[in-house]
Amino acid sequence: MQLMACRIDGAESLHVQLRRASLEGAMKKDNDGILLGPGVSRRDFMKMSAFTGLAASLGGLVSLDFLSASPAQAQGMGTVKPFTFAVMADHHTMGPKNNYMKMRVERCVQEVNNLSLKPDFIMSLGDVVHDGSDEQMKFFDELIAPLKAPVKYITGEHDWYLDMGESYGKHYGKTTYSWDHNGVHFIALNTVMLRDFWTARGLTAQERMDIAGTLNHPLPGPFHVGEKQLVWLRDDLKKVKKTTPIIIFSHSPLYYYYKPWNFWTEDAPEVHLLLEGYEHVQVIHGHVHHIVKNQIGSIKFASSLSTGWPHPYPTSGLPAGSPKMPRANPANIFGGLGWDTMGVDDQGEVSVKYEEWSRVKA
Repeated sequence: MQLMACRIDGAESLHVQLRRASLEGAMKKDNDGILLGPGVSRRDFMKMSAFTGLAASLGGLVSLDFLSASPAQAQGMGTVKPFTFAVMADHHTMGPKNNYMKMRVERCVQEVNNLSLKPDFIMSLGDVVHDGSDEQMKFFDELIAPLKAPVKYITGEHDWYLDMGESYGKHYGKTTYSWDHNGVHFIALNTVMLRDFWTARGLTAQERMDIAGTLNHPLPGPFHVGEKQLVWLRDDLKKVKKTTPIIIFSHSPLYYYYKPWNFWTEDAPEVHLLLEGYEHVQVIHGHVHHIVKNQIGSIKFASSLSTGWPHPYPTSGLPAGSPKMPRANPANIFGGLGWDTMGVDDQGEVSVKYEEWSRVKA
C-alpha cells in the first residue's frame, strides 16, 4: 500500500500523519501481532473472533459494555457528578407538507418535558429538516420551542447542502465545538462533509441538495470529518486529561458500517487515533434511523432513534453483538421511532435508554 503525502502550508497534513501513524503502528507489532489486514493483527483478530462467537451463541443480543473495563472503573475514580441528558435525531421535518413529521416531533417534545428526572440538556443529532430551507428550520424551531431544557445542535446533510450551512448557522450556530459539564468533556463534530461534486457539474443548489440527501447516490462519495476539524480536534484534546470522560456527538457513525447507504465516515480511523489513550470515550450518532451499538478499542458507539422514519437494517455490516430493534409496523405512524435518554454515572459511563415508541402504547 503506497501512502501519497499531501502538504498544507509546507507541512505534512494531519490526515496523512495519522494515516502514517496507523500503518507504522500496525507494522511494529510483534510476532503474535502479525498483520492480517489493514489495521488488524492476529491478536486483534482472535479477540474479535472470540467475541463474535459469543455473540452468535447468544443470538447476537448482547451488550458491548462488558468488553473492557476502563481504568477509571477499576480504580473507582468517581470524578463525575452524575447527570442525565436527552437525545433526539433525524426529524426530517418538511414544514406543513408532512403532518406526520410534525406529530412525531410534538410527541418527542411532550415526552421530554414530562420526564420526572429533568435532563441537563437536549442534544439534536442533525437532519432537523429534510430540504435544508430556512422556512423549514423556522417551522422546526416553532415545534421545539416548548422544550424546557436547553438544546444543543449538530448538523446533518439534510440541514446543510441546500445553502452550504448558511441557514443552519443562522439558526443553530457552530457545527464544531466543545464544552465541559459535571466532569465530562463534550465534543460536537460535523461529520457530513462531502467532496465537491457540484461546482464542476454546474449543479443548482436544489440539485446539490437532492443528491446529497439521497442515501445511496454514488456521486458524492462517503462523508468525512476533514483536515480542518482533525486539527481542531487534536488541539481541543490537548487540554483534556486522559482520565476525563469524553462524549462525542456526530451525525454519521464514526466508524465503517455500511458503505452502500453511506453509513460511513471515511476518516473515522484518524479520529480514533487522536482518541488513543483516553480511558472513557462514548460516541453518540444519528443518521442510521435504527438502534446499533459498536465498540472499537476503548471507544464505544451508540446510535439514536429517529423521529422521522425508520431505516431497515442493511444485509451486512451490523457490528457483532449489537442489539437490533423490531421491524417497524407500517400501520403504526410511530413504529420504529422515538428518542433517547442518557445517564452518566460517577465513573463517566453512559447508559442509553431507547424511548422506542414501538414498545409503548402510542
